[in-house]
Amino acid sequence: MLNRLNSIFTDKTILILGSTGFAGSHLADLVNTLNCKLVLTRRHNSNLANVRQLMGSKKVEWDYLDILDSNSCDLLIKKYKPHYIFHLAANSWVTPSWDMPSLYFQTNALGTVNIFESIRKYSSESKILISCTPEEYGDVSPADLPITEKTRIHPINPYAASKVAQEMVAVAWEASYGLDVIRTRVFNHEGPRRSVLGANSSFAYQIAKIENKLQPPILKVGNLSALRNFTSIYDIAEAYLIAMEKGIKGNLYLIGNEKNHTMRETLDILLGHSIVKNIKVEVDASKIRPTELNNFVGDFTKFTSLTGWEPKKDINEILLDTLNYWRTEVKNGNYII
Repeated sequence: MLNRLNSIFTDKTILILGSTGFAGSHLADLVNTLNCKLVLTRRHNSNLANVRQLMGSKKVEWDYLDILDSNSCDLLIKKYKPHYIFHLAANSWVTPSWDMPSLYFQTNALGTVNIFESIRKYSSESKILISCTPEEYGDVSPADLPITEKTRIHPINPYAASKVAQEMVAVAWEASYGLDVIRTRVFNHEGPRRSVLGANSSFAYQIAKIENKLQPPILKVGNLSALRNFTSIYDIAEAYLIAMEKGIKGNLYLIGNEKNHTMRETLDILLGHSIVKNIKVEVDASKIRPTELNNFVGDFTKFTSLTGWEPKKDINEILLDTLNYWRTEVKNGNYII
């Protein structure tokens, strides 16, 4: 796979927006193995913990970007005129969006307007991938599962609504100006570097603290009945590259794993890997969302038929990767207060 991708992207300029985040940093790791020019952006106050392994790479060129500043976007796109742009820059967590909805819309929707306007003016031949979310579908009735590209959009939280707005910006700029945009809605992806705002990372982080006697053997949880599918972030990084290679202009692709698990099941797997065997589980009301997506079952036929991509890691590997990451972080003192 990498040999083929290397031939596609050799000597091309690839720009990743949002490279310091969870998915962006893993995508950057993968792209850094190709014979291309890799441009990564950060804000002036970005946390660089996720990309410290890339700071010494001679293949990487770093630049500053504030997606809310149109001049900043203009300067970046005019400077590099990239062949390929992965737009992963976003406010991307559900729970904080109820407290700061304006910021979510500014970043996810207006920020996308800014970057697309800069592409229109200075690099209209670029191929662009935007990362959207199946949160846009809302809580789909079991009778309407599995979710497909044609399932009705019905966002039920501010984050999802802001991502709908972002996606419609992409649709409008493609229609109005002919930009080459493909849209992806990636279902739950897990692994090292994922924030503890995510349930499985929160479970793993708490287990790591308990194992190091930094927390009593009580694990706080939210809704454990929600049904999800989980894909390794390593597999998703590969899927993003393949989507950029083979994705067709104007198309939407759902990406994920067809094997589904409740949050109770993933918690039990993580607890089974712990060296502490008497951990008590308690529901924490603060971890229960005002609205919840209970059924998140996707049909990924369109993407897999086009590309042949399929996830490699199973749920046990995915969760163990996550737990071992937090064990290392906690052991090194990088735990959250």
